[in-house]
Amino acid sequence: MKSEIINSTPINKKSKNINFALINTFIFLTSAIAIPVTLIVGSRATRLDGITEFAHWQHIATFTILSNIFLAIMSLLAAVFSIKSPNRSATNGFLAWYLSAASAAIVTCLTVLLFLAPMRAINGKDYFDMLLEPMFFLHFLNPILSAIAFIFFTGDQPVKKSAQFLATLPIILYAIPYCLNVIFLHVWPDFYGLTFGGRYYLTPIVFIVFWLLIFAIATILLSLRRRFHHKALQ
Repeated sequence: MKSEIINSTPINKKSKNINFALINTFIFLTSAIAIPVTLIVGSRATRLDGITEFAHWQHIATFTILSNIFLAIMSLLAAVFSIKSPNRSATNGFLAWYLSAASAAIVTCLTVLLFLAPMRAINGKDYFDMLLEPMFFLHFLNPILSAIAFIFFTGDQPVKKSAQFLATLPIILYAIPYCLNVIFLHVWPDFYGLTFGGRYYLTPIVFIVFWLLIFAIATILLSLRRRFHHKALQ
C-alpha cells in the first residue's frame, strides 16, 4: 500500500481534504475509545444477555471489532495524509484500501440493522440494544461517516477497478478463522448465527452472500463517488 500523495487542484482540494481529515479524525478517536470499552465491559447487548466479564474479550474475534480496527487504522492514515498535504489527494492505491475498510464497516452496519437486531427483536429483546453505547459508533455512525468521506471528500482521481475485489478481502480473511473455529474446532460460539443452529453446510453459502454483499457495497460507493464528482465538475 502506497502512502504517497499525488498532485491535484488547490482550493477545492484543500477544503475537501480538511473535511476528510476532520471526519477521519472523529472516526479514529471514537474507535480508539469504543473498541477498548467494548473489550473491557462488553456491549449493551452482551451485558443484558448475562455474558461474563471475561467473555467480553471474545469481541476481538468478531467482524465488528476487526472491521472497525481496520477502519480506525485507515482513518488515522487518511487524517495524517490530509493534514500533512492539504493541497493534494491520496493515491488511488491508498483509496482502494480505504474503500476496503469502509465497505467492511458498512457490511457490519447492514448486518446489524437488517439481520442481528431484527433477530434480537424477534426473540423478545430490544432492537436498539445493538445500536447503543459504544456500538452506536461501531455498528452505525462510523461506517456511515466512512462512506460519506469516501464519496464526497476523496477528490476526483480515478480508483483502480481492482479496488472492488480488494474490498472483499476482509470477508475472505474472516471466513477462514470463523469456519475453522466454529465448524471444525468448536472453540468459538456461532455469535452471528451463520450456521442457523448448527446447519454447517449453509455456512459456505452464507459467506458467498457476504462476499457478494461487500462487492456490491464497494461498487455502489465507487459509482456514487464518480457520479458526485462528475456533477461537481459540470
